[in-house]
Amino acid sequence: MIRSAIAAENAYDERISTVPSKILNSGKPFAPCPLADSCAPARSDSGRLFAWILCLLCVAFLPGCVTPTYYNVKDFTTVVIDAGHGGHDSGTSTTLGKWVTVRRVQRSRGGKRKVVVTKERVATGPRILEKDLALDVARRLQSKLRAAGLRTVMTRRDDTFIPLDGRVEISNAQRKSIFVAIHFNEGRRTGACGVETYHNNRGTPEFAGRIERAMASLPGEVNRGVKTANYRVLRKSRGPALLLECGFLSNPDEAARCATAAYREQIASRIAQAIIEQRQ
Repeated sequence: MIRSAIAAENAYDERISTVPSKILNSGKPFAPCPLADSCAPARSDSGRLFAWILCLLCVAFLPGCVTPTYYNVKDFTTVVIDAGHGGHDSGTSTTLGKWVTVRRVQRSRGGKRKVVVTKERVATGPRILEKDLALDVARRLQSKLRAAGLRTVMTRRDDTFIPLDGRVEISNAQRKSIFVAIHFNEGRRTGACGVETYHNNRGTPEFAGRIERAMASLPGEVNRGVKTANYRVLRKSRGPALLLECGFLSNPDEAARCATAAYREQIASRIAQAIIEQRQ
């Protein structure tokens, strides 16, 4: 892929070196004609003139054939909902548990005994997977958006693995659409908590802020802010794209909250409310 790009760039340099100076100095944008190679053998002045006329016609009409990049975040009619991970890709995970008080007796070098009291987390519940929580929130979000009259497209409807490029292709195939990916977070510290929103900076900062504030308005939730990131699904989306982190499964307390249907219903409601308000 890289070699092909280099070869194409070299060919571009060779073709543009033969462009008449009047065209290059006109201040107007110029792009090489895709038929330039077939036009190159023409040796006469009339042949060259015909070739460049053909090139200019290509430049004038080809842009209309390319799917335009969509940046409007006000009049979208379709919401592409991407439930993160799926299939063999479980995303992050945790085992629910509870905190218990543990007393241990320690002996010093002098033989004295000392009782040390600590709190430790003991696994007592089932293992929860990010892919399952994300799909549940995505389904709830879809239902609420449909009820509001919006068209929705799910990148996955069940426990199926969809490659990242496949998710982007589904999104880019929709006209007047926005892309919303649902995820749950993981941190190095068990104390990390809160929600955060990533966006691809295509007319999306205000929209991302609206969704972030809506999610953070839940009782006890922490606003970790709006950020940009080079995630593949954001980078390759031609239109507005957001990736939402709905809570840390690495945080025992937050994981227990995320595991409840009540919380997932609330987070889906907040996201839906923000999306609906964005169109008003």
